[in-house]
Amino acid sequence: MESRYNIKKEMEIKTSVYFNPREIHNLDDIKIILENDTSISVYPNSEDDSESTYNNYKNVTDYIYRIFDKSRVLCKGIGSQYLIESFNRNDAVVVIGSSMDVLPNGNVFGFAGLKFNQEENSLYIDIICSHTGIKGAGDFLIKKLEDISRNLSIDKIYLKSVEWAISFYEKYGYIKQDTSCVDDCLMIKNIRKKIGGKKRKTKRNKTNKRRRTRIRRRN
Repeated sequence: MESRYNIKKEMEIKTSVYFNPREIHNLDDIKIILENDTSISVYPNSEDDSESTYNNYKNVTDYIYRIFDKSRVLCKGIGSQYLIESFNRNDAVVVIGSSMDVLPNGNVFGFAGLKFNQEENSLYIDIICSHTGIKGAGDFLIKKLEDISRNLSIDKIYLKSVEWAISFYEKYGYIKQDTSCVDDCLMIKNIRKKIGGKKRKTKRNKTNKRRRTRIRRRN
């Protein structure tokens, strides 16, 4: 399918995080941190409205499944049973869409199902799908997931990639755990890398080089 819309031309992309009610009490700290991020909307907004409005985990995942089942513009190569099982086991789902409410009349540009490992301080992307007719949706989504991970001080992101998508994730620094893997490969990205040491060393080296040059000229 040819891209008929470029996400970069959309001035306001809405990012929403919907927590699975089964896990919400175990992820209170994560939810609180994300609620302080003004660039995303977090649902449920309170314990009372988790099932009383359309903005809840069940409704948004049902809505995504209907899009998947009817139009097949989401989740290329993913089976329906896997999608259902993924929604059941995930801690949360991140949805990017138009600046309108994702439900009931907004458009879903992409989504990702997440599982948090608080003991290992890592995030596992159980499923990630972008709209096949929207250019740039996958790029926007993967960057947003990394922003969320940094906000949560997560050390590593894990995901499994099919063969045709490996090069996409490699572009963003994800590395195959098994270099010989061809399909359904586990990939890892270190988020909290130490930076700056080499740059400072390079700067000092340049400064020392200039000093040595001036000394030679004087001599």
